[in-house]
Amino acid sequence: MKSMLKACYQREYETMNVAKPKISKEVMQIDAFYSYVKDRLSDDISIIAIKSYAERIEGMDFSRMELRSSILENCKFCSCDFKGASFIDVIFQSCDFSNSKFADVYFERCQFVDCKCVGLDMHGTVIKQTTFEQSNFKYSNFDETKMTEVLFDNIDFTESSISEAKLKKFVAKNSRFIKNNFFKTMLATVDFTENEFTMPLVSTPPIELKGMVINMFQAADLIGLLGIIVNR
Repeated sequence: MKSMLKACYQREYETMNVAKPKISKEVMQIDAFYSYVKDRLSDDISIIAIKSYAERIEGMDFSRMELRSSILENCKFCSCDFKGASFIDVIFQSCDFSNSKFADVYFERCQFVDCKCVGLDMHGTVIKQTTFEQSNFKYSNFDETKMTEVLFDNIDFTESSISEAKLKKFVAKNSRFIKNNFFKTMLATVDFTENEFTMPLVSTPPIELKGMVINMFQAADLIGLLGIIVNR
């Protein structure tokens, strides 16, 4: 049975085929990201085919920004506001977005790689064909997100909230789901067997967990949610 579950998980992972960002072959290096973006935001102009490296920005407003076919690498955007922005074909490499606001943002064909996103607010975002890899999303807010063909790979999601979210073709591996708020987020078909999954916050009875895939060790920890006492 265990081998069958792993085979199903592997097929789902392979057939999900998350598209990679389509980055322009000719990107322009930007040395002053905020000034460059600010001028275009005021004129409602999309930002296309740029690369920004080692920027250090705090508390700035990038709301409603549209960024396409671009790379942000080793950048630090702490406590910045990206509300209502749009990111299509964007790579975020080794960036720090701690305590920034991404509420109501649209992501499509994006990659977060080796990023620090502690306390990130992703409330109400739409995320399509996007991968999150080797990144820290502790204490983040993914409430009411809509995820389609999304991969969590080596993600620390400890004590983050993802309530009332919609998950379609969501895959997770080698990640930590500890003390997460899954209230009204249906986890049917999501395979957690290759992840750490413990102490979720769910309804009573735990309807959110119906149909999810777990291993026997995880089952032993979760059985208490059904009101069952195991005599050890």
